[in-house]
Amino acid sequence: MGKVLLLEAPGLSFTPRRISHVLIEAEIARFHKALERAKEELRQIRERLLSKGMVQQASLLEVHLQLLEDRMLVEGTEELVREELINAEWALEMMLKRVLEAFERVNEEYIRERREDVRQVVQRVMRHLVGHPVPDLEAVADGVVVVAHDLSPGDTAQLNIAKVMGFATDIGSSTSHTAIVAKSLGLPAVVGLKEITAHVRGGEAVIIDGNEGVVILEPSESTLKKYELKRQRYRYLIRELLKFAPLPSETLDGYHMALRANIEFVEEIRALGQYGAEGVGLYRTEYLYLNRQDLPSEEEHFECYKKVATEVAPHGATIRTLDLGGDKFASRIDVPGEMNPALGLRAIRLCLLEREIFKTQLRGILRASAYGKVRILLPMISGLEELREAKMVIEEAKEELDRRGVAFDPGVEVGVMIEVPSAAVVADLLAKEADFFSIGTNDLIQYTLAIDRINEHVAYLYQPLHPAILRLIEEIVERAHGEGIEVGICGEMAADPLYTLVFLGLGLDELSMNAMAIPRVKRVLRKATREDGKALLRELLRFSSAKEAEAFLRREMASLFPDDFIRCEA
Repeated sequence: MGKVLLLEAPGLSFTPRRISHVLIEAEIARFHKALERAKEELRQIRERLLSKGMVQQASLLEVHLQLLEDRMLVEGTEELVREELINAEWALEMMLKRVLEAFERVNEEYIRERREDVRQVVQRVMRHLVGHPVPDLEAVADGVVVVAHDLSPGDTAQLNIAKVMGFATDIGSSTSHTAIVAKSLGLPAVVGLKEITAHVRGGEAVIIDGNEGVVILEPSESTLKKYELKRQRYRYLIRELLKFAPLPSETLDGYHMALRANIEFVEEIRALGQYGAEGVGLYRTEYLYLNRQDLPSEEEHFECYKKVATEVAPHGATIRTLDLGGDKFASRIDVPGEMNPALGLRAIRLCLLEREIFKTQLRGILRASAYGKVRILLPMISGLEELREAKMVIEEAKEELDRRGVAFDPGVEVGVMIEVPSAAVVADLLAKEADFFSIGTNDLIQYTLAIDRINEHVAYLYQPLHPAILRLIEEIVERAHGEGIEVGICGEMAADPLYTLVFLGLGLDELSMNAMAIPRVKRVLRKATREDGKALLRELLRFSSAKEAEAFLRREMASLFPDDFIRCEA
């Protein structure tokens, strides 16, 4: 709650112009000077954050620093300057469009959302090219709510949290790095409002409810009082939550459910300890392949995975193999266009077709296993034949390392992502030959209910509590445990404490999520018993619709954990 501070859109306009051959090197030098200034800005922000002990926030700035080193972006811009004889601003803008188009073709939502990072990085470089000053976000008045078209993670991390009460932006998503930084700072934020900047002038009273995704302009006195009470309760809850981070993730009757972290970048590992993560439950490796003209080498894979293995010790890390389609590469993979790439040549299907690419990654993972506990997770397995074929390729990779005299753990576990309905149906067969299961609820729900959750016209049908989904997960867990293997969940459901007791009743062994969600899930887990979860699940399975099940679950969780589920109607 506070007064609106409107940050005007940057307006980084420039004049596209042609240049002569004699000015090419000078123009490229001007581009590199802007790049270096942008890097130095981010390094300074990162160092200030680290000096304050803000490791999680600083690690996200590493992502932007890496993007400023991106060969596709940098070399592509240089190439356009040379070949098209255009100024650096024009070339950079053209290159940005190409990169964003590549991200748009990616089916995986969490990767597609990273296009905002690219846009923000380019904007920072563009500011230096056109001579537009970076706004000083630390020097603001007390009690303001920042409203802007966009804020980068670096901008967000610089906000003076003693003065800024929250922020709202036109663009962005709840899983963007900007939103993640806001959560880690405890700043209420609502992003992706499309045109909030068009509805404010500056100075208006405003309420930002980051939990509910609500922005209230010029609230009434009664609404202000209601939200002030909610804010006090929420601040108390956050203080209490962090007390749970170092505690064991077990129920009142001693049932242990491992709570692990999903990561995209190695730099995120440094912050896992403060949230109580028991290692990495899902390391998404796709970023090693994106925005580059070549393929990552075995050595690149090895160094990356070795760092993960050593830094999460004594815990382990589950490394998912490539989960992209061939059309996402700027390198030599040549695949025909597909009408529905989400169901086409991607993930394990692409890896089994392009075996050398697959084996290069596998050798990197296997070599890293000599330095710490790692597991291999195979995505989009649809049946036993694919699992067997993938395991044969893993054995080939082991034999190649043996011939080279390279050390690795011969007992590396190989698990299966259960995200395709056919895999769920034959879970009993897969469980006989896999070492563990990891249920990818995001895709499992989409494929089972035949919906696209990012299509606004059918997104309402994305129902985690649909009877079919609950029954499928129950069957998967039963089949896995029947063969003596563990089963976890690594989809978005895992991070929502609303479902924690449901997973407890289902008998899950592990939940993997954004690290910052772990304390809240752990708090619910430690206040319950295994029987509480089983009783709740029995009731849920009696409902014939997801809507009825969700209404019941919300009532029950609010009743059982009134301090953990705070809602407020305006």
